[in-house]
Amino acid sequence: MGRSTSEDEAFKRRVAEEFDRARDRAGLSVDDFARSLGITRAAFYKYVTRKAIPSLRVLQQARRRWGVKLSYGELGDAYVKAQKKDSRQMEFQFSLEDLTKEQIQVTRFSPKGANSAELLIKIDFSKSA
Repeated sequence: MGRSTSEDEAFKRRVAEEFDRARDRAGLSVDDFARSLGITRAAFYKYVTRKAIPSLRVLQQARRRWGVKLSYGELGDAYVKAQKKDSRQMEFQFSLEDLTKEQIQVTRFSPKGANSAELLIKIDFSKSA
């Protein structure tokens, strides 16, 4: 079931208000704020003058960078799902302040696909910093 015109207008109004507030909080120029969202100044003005509705990508970026929280129709907040973690990777938390350069050894750095690389490091925790 599609959205009605009044729902679209209400959403455009909320987008305009939230984007204006976020830019004011950020203290950025229109150009810099638009660039932080990955859009042009013209697109930003279309959103704040209620002429267009931003894409999900723009809404995600606005939420991540500037805390803009908008429900997207029937999706609600579902468009902001966290990416699944790679089950082959583990997360270790430690303070880098507790390490010295001598404790860290790069064992491998290699390309993995067109847009990524793999960095394999060895950290000797037996030596204290």
